[in-house]
Amino acid sequence: MLSEKPPARGVLKDLVFLAIPLAATVLAGVVILSGRSVGFSTGVATGGVDVVTALVTSCVLISVVLYGLKHHPKRIANILVLTFTLVGTISGLVLLKILFEASGVFPALYLLAIPLGYLGVRWSFLAYLGSLSRRKTSFLLIASSTLLGALIGASFPAGFTIVFLAGLAIMDFLVVETDFLARLIGSRNYDNVTSVTTLPLETSFVGIGDFLAYSMLVAMSLQLIGIYGAIETIGLILVGSLVTLQITRMRSKTAGLLIPVGLGLIPVILAL
Repeated sequence: MLSEKPPARGVLKDLVFLAIPLAATVLAGVVILSGRSVGFSTGVATGGVDVVTALVTSCVLISVVLYGLKHHPKRIANILVLTFTLVGTISGLVLLKILFEASGVFPALYLLAIPLGYLGVRWSFLAYLGSLSRRKTSFLLIASSTLLGALIGASFPAGFTIVFLAGLAIMDFLVVETDFLARLIGSRNYDNVTSVTTLPLETSFVGIGDFLAYSMLVAMSLQLIGIYGAIETIGLILVGSLVTLQITRMRSKTAGLLIPVGLGLIPVILAL
């Protein structure tokens, strides 16, 4: 998280802004789990996914991204965001398919998903080209984070998600505290990258990876504990976010995952 140092009253608006996608994650997770209970699959193959796979996947992804950012920072950042929003659009279409199938609606109604899919793809490429308004871009990124996070968190084994989130939180902390990324690509390129991969709140900027991680955590909690567990996890994430926002106001930037994810994992770990 990066701070803009505005009035403290904006913190409450930021927490509401963070809570809305998390509540939407619960709804999306309910759709996925309801569809699974009556035999409908998300189409995501997770049978061979384990902790080792999570570690290897995390290391490979991080290495590839860092290599790309070092040589072509702005281009790679734009490509990452484009890929992210396209995958988020696909996740939304998968959720619609599950919802339609579980509801037993007439198959022709599936055609209603075509305009939404087209809109998601169109906005994704407009955002990549820099032709989409900031408000629409923010909406697209948050929606993609929510849909993709819900799909991963509610579909993948808990061990995979826990290891992935813990590793992501630790990496986020180390990168922010050591200024590793800024030193790797230079201050000017770092500002260009963060302008693409962060979203403005009332009092700070939050990375799209933060929204994705929070959604994954809430969906995983819903899968393991149920609706009340998911609500508890949301509460802990918001408490962690509040602490992080307060620290950010004093230090100008703080790792946005360590405290919220650390607190949010507590009910999940206790439920294992």
